[in-house]
Amino acid sequence: MDGRTYSLLSEAIYENRLKPFTLSAGLNYSQKYTNNEYTGDVSSVTPMHHNRVYLFSEIKGTWGKLRYSAGIGGSYLHYRQQAHSYDYWSFCPKAALSYNFTHSLQLSYNFQLNERTSRVAMISDAAIRTNRMEWTVGSPDLKPNRETYHTLRLSYNDSRLQVNLQGFYKKCPHPNMAVYERTSDDRFIYTQRNQKEIDALHAMAYASYWLMPEKLSVTAYGGLFRCFNFGHNYTHCYTSYFATGALNAYLGNLSLHAYADNGSRFLEGETKGYSGGDIALKAAYSYKDWQFALIWQQPFQHKYKMFESEVLNRNLQKTTALYSRDACNLVNLTVTWRLTKGRKFRAVNRSIQLKDSDTGIIR
Repeated sequence: MDGRTYSLLSEAIYENRLKPFTLSAGLNYSQKYTNNEYTGDVSSVTPMHHNRVYLFSEIKGTWGKLRYSAGIGGSYLHYRQQAHSYDYWSFCPKAALSYNFTHSLQLSYNFQLNERTSRVAMISDAAIRTNRMEWTVGSPDLKPNRETYHTLRLSYNDSRLQVNLQGFYKKCPHPNMAVYERTSDDRFIYTQRNQKEIDALHAMAYASYWLMPEKLSVTAYGGLFRCFNFGHNYTHCYTSYFATGALNAYLGNLSLHAYADNGSRFLEGETKGYSGGDIALKAAYSYKDWQFALIWQQPFQHKYKMFESEVLNRNLQKTTALYSRDACNLVNLTVTWRLTKGRKFRAVNRSIQLKDSDTGIIR
C-alpha cells in the first residue's frame, strides 16, 4: 500500500479560580484527511475526511470534607468517504464526588459519558487478504457510539498501610463488534458492524503494607474481570481472575525486589485474549550517580507463552499463540549514570496533549 495522511489538531482551555470553585472551559477542534491506496491481491483507494468539534465546561471545588466536580460537553463529528458519510452529535456529561470520612479514609465516585469512534483503518472501504482463506474487510458505514463509565473507590492510607477497593462498570450500546462470515466459495470474511452492546465489570482489591517501615514492604493486588458481548447472532460472556504480588526490601544503597503476576485475560467481540504472566527478581545497588541492577526474568522456565488469541465464531475457530525461549531465564545487567550538571528548572504544567499517530492502514 501507499498512502498519506494530514492532521490538524488544536485546543484552547480557559481557567478561572473563583470562590468557592474553579471554572474551566475549552474548545477542541481536529481535522484529518487520509488517502491510502492498496494494490496486490486487492486494488482500492480510500480517501477519508474527518472533522470533530468538542466544547466543554467544568466546575470543581470543595465543601467541607466533600470534593466535587461537574462538567458538560458536546461534540460534533463529520465523516465522509466517497459515497459513505455521517454527521454525529454527542452529549458528554461527567461528575465526580469524593468524601473524606477521616484523614486516612476516603470514598469517591466518578461518572462519565464519552463518545467512541472506530479506528480509521476499520472504516476503510478496502479488503485485505490475510491468507488463502481469510480476508479482512473494512466497514465504511460504521457509526460512533457512546460509552458510560462508573467507578466507585474506597481507599485507606496511613504511614504503614495502603488499601484500595474499587469497582468499575462500563456500558457500551451499539459498539462496533466483530463479524465473521463464510462465503459460498469458502472464504472467511472478518469485518466489524455496529451491534447490540458490550459491557465490562472490573472489581479489584489492592493492599500494601510496610512490614518494617521504610525497609521492607509487601504488596498484593487481585480481582476479577467480567466481559459481556451481545452481538446480533452471538452472545459471549467471560470471567477472568488476576493476581499480583510484590516484595520490596530497601537496605541502604542496596534494594531487592520480587514480582509475580498471572497475566491478563479478556473477551471482546468474538476474540478471547491472553497476555502472559511475569515473574521477575531484581537486585539494585546505587553508588553516587551510578546504579547497577541485575534482573532475572521468568526464572526456571523453558517455554514462555507471551500471548494467545482464540476466535470463538461458529464458522471460524482459530487459536494463535506466540511462545518465546529468549524470554525464559533472561538475565539483564543494567548500568545507569545520572547526569546532574547544569541548572534545574521547574517543569511546566501542561494540560493540553495533542497527538495523532493513526495512519488508517487496515491490517
